[in-house]
Amino acid sequence: MEAARTIRPGDGHYPDRLARTPDRPAELRLRGDLGDLRRVAIVGSRHPDAYGEDTARLLATGLARAGVSVVSGGALGIDAVAHRAALDAGGHSVAVLGTGVDVLYPASNRRLLERVLAEGGAVVSELPDGTPGFPANFPRRNRIISGLSEAVVVVQAGEKSGALVTADWARSQGVPVFAVPGDVREPLSQGPLALLRRGARVAASAEDVLEALGISCAPEPDRQLPLPALAPGESALLAALARRPRHADEVARRAGLTPGPTLAGLLALELEGLCEQRPGHYFLRRT
Repeated sequence: MEAARTIRPGDGHYPDRLARTPDRPAELRLRGDLGDLRRVAIVGSRHPDAYGEDTARLLATGLARAGVSVVSGGALGIDAVAHRAALDAGGHSVAVLGTGVDVLYPASNRRLLERVLAEGGAVVSELPDGTPGFPANFPRRNRIISGLSEAVVVVQAGEKSGALVTADWARSQGVPVFAVPGDVREPLSQGPLALLRRGARVAASAEDVLEALGISCAPEPDRQLPLPALAPGESALLAALARRPRHADEVARRAGLTPGPTLAGLLALELEGLCEQRPGHYFLRRT
């Protein structure tokens, strides 16, 4: 396990924005590298639907490809999607834990958090090493998520979601809050809707956030992910896919292929990380 170190305000390593927060942590335990990139937090429900996952993935991918570090809380749901998408895009990510930095929690995200570290990111906590996942520790760690970031984007959240706690901390810290619009009939849209009514900015894409922060939307050349060489049938399938799930039969019709080669080609694209399968033979494009 990579050794953790302690950073404190004024030592040249403690993040400047967080250092200016009145209730800043006296010290942080850090594993990995915070880097010198600009940072944006993406947070939301632990139980998102397909729309929430897709939107979080697109946001994190766009931010990462623009050279922005994606910050989140390492939790299930939107947090995990955001961390993973940033890494898949060749970007940097920071996970702020409500445990000690040596307790990668939840256990189901251990491999993802290890990947954050292995690919040049960081895991941060104000708690002593060895601290387990006590529920009371998680709401307070959210001020670190917002304090590390230039903006906080809430994707999906119920009326009492911890993501709204992060948004509240962001407001108190002077950090801009963005919210992703959703179906007003859905419970997971109520949190973002409430934020929008209170003046949060709309985040329908990464470009909305990047433009507001004055960051070029053009990807950095060394962060672009070149497409692998594809067979003609696979190229047709990739062109037939969309950001929203399409059934394999529809993809086959659009690509001009029969069902057998379609499923084989979609599997190959999935193994390349270019598409994602959903239950019922639905597929969506990831690039």
